Amino acid sequence: MSEAANKPMSKPLLYGIFIIKFVFGLALIVWTVMMTLSSDVGEDDDNAFLSTYHEVDDNFNQMSIDNANFRNKYNIKLELNDEIIYGLDMQDVFLAQRAIKDRTNKKDILKVGKNNFKYAIQTKDGTEVKNAKLAMLVTMATNHTYDKNLEFKTDTETFKLAKKGYWNITGTIEIGEDKGYFFIKTNAR
Repeated sequence: MSEAANKPMSKPLLYGIFIIKFVFGLALIVWTVMMTLSSDVGEDDDNAFLSTYHEVDDNFNQMSIDNANFRNKYNIKLELNDEIIYGLDMQDVFLAQRAIKDRTNKKDILKVGKNNFKYAIQTKDGTEVKNAKLAMLVTMATNHTYDKNLEFKTDTETFKLAKKGYWNITGTIEIGEDKGYFFIKTNAR
């Protein structure tokens, strides 16, 4: 063996390689941050409860209290196609979308094509409430391409869905200062 093959690298060459690797690593970090900032990472189009994800996250406890107060004052009946749901409920927000296949209620509520939604609200003494404002969003669980944002002028609304799959139905009901929320996970066939 030659003496040159056993000779260690010179210090300037080692420092040069280290500096090049360090600068290259720094450049990759800067590139990653720039690509992340230019994409939609961190932006959320989810508008469950007709609000942003961050507002819902910050105010979920108050929304639950508002719902309890609303249920204490009013009887609500939501009718979607042939499924009747009594009261306001947000428990579906805690379920995975795949939980739909294992349950018997709130399953196959929606249909590809025409869907009918109707609601009725009464005070606890049985008086029908006419001045309620209901807003509802029907959104596919995977994207927002097929969203149906419904503002009710009457107690009945008809809308069409283009695709089968898993869907979320969220909405708010306002009567004066009182506000209630609902969240339904279902699917369309």
